[in-house]
Amino acid sequence: MATPAAPSFLHPNLEATHKVGSPTFPCFFLPRKKYRVLASTITVYENTPRSLNTHGSKCENLTEFSSIPKIGVLVNASTLLQSVDLRNPDVCSETYALLLQNCRKFNAFELGFQIHACMIVTGVDFCVFLNTQLLEFYCKVGCLYNARRLFDKMPERNVFSWTAIIGLYCRLGYYEETIWLFYLMIDEGVRPDHFVFPKVFKACSELKDYQVGKDVYDYMLSIGFEGNSVVKRSLLDMFVKCSKMDFARRLFEESEVKDVVMWNIMVSGYATKGDFRKALKCIKDMEIEGIKPNQVTWNSIIAAYAQNGLFKEASDWFFKLQNSDNFKPNVVTWTALIAGNVQNGCSFQALQIFGQMVNEEVEPNSITIASVVSACTNLSLSRHGKEIHAYCIKSEGLDSDVLVSNSLVDFYAKCRALEVACKKFNTIKQKDLVSWNAMLAGYALRGFRDEAVELLKEMESQGIVPDIVTWNGLITGYTQFGDGKTALEFFYKMYETGIDPNVTTISGALAACAQVKDLRLGKEIHSFVVRNEFEMSTGVGSALISMYSGCDRLELACSVFNELTTRDVVIWNAIIAACSQKGQGISALNMLRDMQLHNVEPNMVTMVSALPACARLAALQQGKEIHQFIIRHELDTCNFIWNALIDLYGRCGSIKTARRVFDVMPQRDLVSWNVMIAGYGMHGFGMDAVNLFHHLRATGLKPNHYTFTNLLSACSHSGLIDEGWEYFEMMKSEYSLDPAVEQYACIVDLLARAGQLDETMAFIKEMPLEPNSAVWGSLLGACRIHCKPQLAEYAAGFLLELEPQNSANYILLANIYSAAGRWEDAAKIRRLMRERGVTKPPGCSWIEVKHRVHSFIVGDTTHPLMDVILAKMDSLYAEIKEIGYVPDTNFVLQDLEEYEKEYSLCGHSEKLAIAFGLISTQPGIPLRIIKNLRVCGDCHSATKFITKVTGREIIMRDCYRFHHFVNGVCTCGDYW
Repeated sequence: MATPAAPSFLHPNLEATHKVGSPTFPCFFLPRKKYRVLASTITVYENTPRSLNTHGSKCENLTEFSSIPKIGVLVNASTLLQSVDLRNPDVCSETYALLLQNCRKFNAFELGFQIHACMIVTGVDFCVFLNTQLLEFYCKVGCLYNARRLFDKMPERNVFSWTAIIGLYCRLGYYEETIWLFYLMIDEGVRPDHFVFPKVFKACSELKDYQVGKDVYDYMLSIGFEGNSVVKRSLLDMFVKCSKMDFARRLFEESEVKDVVMWNIMVSGYATKGDFRKALKCIKDMEIEGIKPNQVTWNSIIAAYAQNGLFKEASDWFFKLQNSDNFKPNVVTWTALIAGNVQNGCSFQALQIFGQMVNEEVEPNSITIASVVSACTNLSLSRHGKEIHAYCIKSEGLDSDVLVSNSLVDFYAKCRALEVACKKFNTIKQKDLVSWNAMLAGYALRGFRDEAVELLKEMESQGIVPDIVTWNGLITGYTQFGDGKTALEFFYKMYETGIDPNVTTISGALAACAQVKDLRLGKEIHSFVVRNEFEMSTGVGSALISMYSGCDRLELACSVFNELTTRDVVIWNAIIAACSQKGQGISALNMLRDMQLHNVEPNMVTMVSALPACARLAALQQGKEIHQFIIRHELDTCNFIWNALIDLYGRCGSIKTARRVFDVMPQRDLVSWNVMIAGYGMHGFGMDAVNLFHHLRATGLKPNHYTFTNLLSACSHSGLIDEGWEYFEMMKSEYSLDPAVEQYACIVDLLARAGQLDETMAFIKEMPLEPNSAVWGSLLGACRIHCKPQLAEYAAGFLLELEPQNSANYILLANIYSAAGRWEDAAKIRRLMRERGVTKPPGCSWIEVKHRVHSFIVGDTTHPLMDVILAKMDSLYAEIKEIGYVPDTNFVLQDLEEYEKEYSLCGHSEKLAIAFGLISTQPGIPLRIIKNLRVCGDCHSATKFITKVTGREIIMRDCYRFHHFVNGVCTCGDYW
């Protein structure tokens, strides 16, 4: 079989070297993977020094130069070059070769670059020997840019040239290109040696490409190359890394000489697969064979336990061996435990182990530091990460290590210190693909599109080809930032490069579709997933559910969920979150129950989705049960949970419990303070909100726009006019925050509610921003309170233009007309609604009784206990009328007879919910009602009287705020 031709996308420079000749590679076929070769770039020597002397006599001191220290290389090189006799080619080549060898030895990149330039300008004959020496220099210092250009131009390439360039690609992690170079080497008729095969087998190991590795092995046998111990070790390691333990075992048993390295490869292979029984048997067998297990042997066992998430077993072995005489944990042992914890999501434990390692005075290596920095990144521990960086700077070699540098770039980028990440990135002398990927992902996470595009261009100009990790970092980064449009832009660019998407790509693209509501593209990706038989569980399945939900197609999200045969916690979390976010709280809680019935254990993410569902439904009892679950399972380790609990209790009317949760939080962030201030505002406890704000200022945290919006809203609900003005000015003067339209709307609401309508109109006219619907809505609401139909018409004119489909504005204006007795105008508004196709959502109220949420719609009689509810309502009406209640028929929009209006008021949903609560609960238990619309004035008045005759506390939440009714009084002070 002839060697297969290189694919069309192979770089032209390398393709040109591929000479089709006689078959030299039997039993070898083209693998399915598209191994790419990095683009070469032309080296331009614009600043080449031309003052070097090109004449002189033969150098007498070549041997002396070979032994000079590193600092003497720069000093003596010029002197040696001046003494070179250019008329003697052999001596000249020997001198330059010796110079390059020393540059390679001392890693003197700049000097080697200048020597190359000098060779060009002096017209030195680039023989095979000198070309190879120059190539080995560039490969040794890791300069892929120059090495590839030189390699492509070499007229003749021997085994040393191929070994150098293949070794460079392998060392830099370009394993696909390593294999392609091996193909071309064979096709040029160059016979590989024992230095080449280990590099190729390593590339196959890293790519987990067993088929290619097997073909290379077959070729090796076909040319009669048995290989030395290094080759056999690399081959054995390849079989192990490719999970072909049967082949590895056979090769191992056939080997005449089995040293400790080969035994360790087998031990590590079994242990990594989780087959610890066979791994430990291997250790016993090697002891029987007279080979003593060494540090590497035991490190493999401990590392494998940690990587498999068996931390107890890893720790047990660690401490057991630590107390033995023949084993002392070294940096590799400690690093194995640390890295294993990080890889399994246990970053906090990884940092604890690192602390113990430091106490034991074990000096960390680059892998240790990279793992610890990753742990800090995962936990967003900015200060700890900076301390580790400072340690690296003080430690020789660590700060310049590319692995450490890459982890630091990733750390700073994800901890919102992008400028520091850029500086660190620019200090990396030999950037690899991981370096570029980390910086690009950092730009994406911060939403910097133009910078990412420029960096991507620079990366490609350096000959670095973006891989799937590059594109995934960009797509998921912009998605996490909330810029779905840019994420999809890079998704299309990736598609143009011909790289096939993986699960991460698909998940990121679907999330972007949800953000921009691109249902068409989302469906196309869904079709692609089905056609290519992607695994639908976890990543892709949850992403599809979220995409359809985000595109307002919850029914399709449920359809995807129902079609999944395997549903893990991620899938359940996705559907619960979808239902919760789309206002289907009852469905979300039902899903939570089904999840537990299917023996899937809820996690922290589940709780963060379920708690808002309880909050929206005011399902306090179910929320308490979830709170207990969180405590029992120790899920209260992050502020997301604590903040969601504060919001839950606040929205369920239990503001005191919300404050208790707030007080016991281990660490409060700004969101915690904002949620608590908002809770006080919703309940009408303005002074409590003000006092809490003063405590916030004392902590040193800087309030943001959300803080002031919540604070000003609290002042508005409580009529704290002077305080509201003070804080409005404070955000500008003390915190340099320019008020947004939300804060202006709060001031409008503050003034208008207090009846200062002239001041309100003057304030609106002086606003530097265009008034939005919130501003005009606040004014319209105040017109209802103060019965100002003419001003209401003015405000409604803007609202009906800004929000032509919002029924609340029409209803509120019609209410104002009805209250003023302007029935014809109210009828006109209703006709206008019909003409525009605007429908009013029916008034609906909910109450939770015995862990079940019961809903009531105005005028609805379908509840099974409706007869008992109406009878209770009749008896209540009789009782409250006796103590002074008079039905307020102004809140009936229709022009009916008075008795008909009064009867219509009885069917309001909140009154039905109250009657049901009274007949379904024990005396003394507070009733908690939630309503989707603003509570009407008559229901508000009736509820005050009901609390007086029943002795019950009634907590009612409408779409604007809370009302706490106790003994005939409401906490709003009739000011809502």
